[in-house]
Amino acid sequence: MRFLIAFFMLFLLFLDAKSSIEKKIDYSKEELKKKGKKIVGLNSRLDKLAKEIKKVEKELYHIEIRLAALSNELKDKKKIYQDSKDTLLKIKNNRQKLIKKESQLKEQLTILIAKYFSKSLITQDIDIKSFEDVINEEILKSIQKSEKNRIISIKNSYINIKDLLEKERKKIEKLKEQIDTLDKKREKLFMLKQKKEDSFIRLQKKKKEYKRALDRLIKEQNSLRATLNRLKILQKQKVTTTSKGQNRTKIKNYGNSYQRSKTVKYKGSKTIPPLDRFVITKRYGNYIDPIYEIKIFNESIELKPLDQNAKVRNVLNGKVILAKRTPHLNNVVILKHQGGLYTIYANLDKIAPTIKKGKKIKKGYVIGRVSRKLIFEVTKNSYHINPLDLIKIK
Repeated sequence: MRFLIAFFMLFLLFLDAKSSIEKKIDYSKEELKKKGKKIVGLNSRLDKLAKEIKKVEKELYHIEIRLAALSNELKDKKKIYQDSKDTLLKIKNNRQKLIKKESQLKEQLTILIAKYFSKSLITQDIDIKSFEDVINEEILKSIQKSEKNRIISIKNSYINIKDLLEKERKKIEKLKEQIDTLDKKREKLFMLKQKKEDSFIRLQKKKKEYKRALDRLIKEQNSLRATLNRLKILQKQKVTTTSKGQNRTKIKNYGNSYQRSKTVKYKGSKTIPPLDRFVITKRYGNYIDPIYEIKIFNESIELKPLDQNAKVRNVLNGKVILAKRTPHLNNVVILKHQGGLYTIYANLDKIAPTIKKGKKIKKGYVIGRVSRKLIFEVTKNSYHINPLDLIKIK
């Protein structure tokens, strides 16, 4: 019975351990996927800048299309716009005249109506006593009738003018609306021109920033290559100039950044990475720059440490053949290993005080510290090796 209980407990522990291992494997796969996503392009910072440049260029392209369409529309409607403004001015002047005439007619009408009513009162008060009185009454009635007709005529003129004024008011509103629409489009055109100018300035700044970053990266690579050539770790290789668009390559000396680097596949056992926690921000191999369309070969990888002042460890047993500060690569350590293998660690913030030329060190030995980025390169018998084939990624 005790044996069965013990066996059951062991079985449960085995299942729990298996579950834990599976979780770790799944976690490692996810982390690897995340890191794999970072291995894009020439350099993560350059990739980001290139995307920003492409975005601004696309924005400028769309602004140009909108500007052209709006400019053509306003050009076609320029005469309509001016005619509308002239017509509006004429209508406004005419309206002022009509308002003045309306006022005069109103005054006349008021006077006539007042007279009409006064004469009506006189007629009503007359007592018919003689023939002369009858004649006077008829004369008053005749005057009253003519003035009544005059009142009606003035009243009709007044109504006509009121109608004309209403029509003119509607015309004015319509013209104002047309002019307002065109004015808004003119304002939009001005704003688009300003936006285009701002976008162009922003694009130039981004391109300058991109060029500086690309210059720095290529100087680093050329400096490292020169060091390896001097130490006879690499043989001098034929330089080739490659560009997708010959006229598009405007950066001085960028053609020299591409060489037909010889690469061999590493088939040995994988070893520890030079950093404990990192993200890969530059991959190994061919790359076509999206901005200047030049071909560049990345001979190293770039690792961004996830810790400040991170320890940099030697990945294999070996001998230090170089440990010094350089102009473009900060501090550099190069180690020679068995079988013609060399590992190169560049851009170190500090070299460990114990690391000297000629010193033999074991795998995992701390050779220095880095905070921003570590350039890591591997060669074998004058051939390059993809460093990711040599090291394990947790």
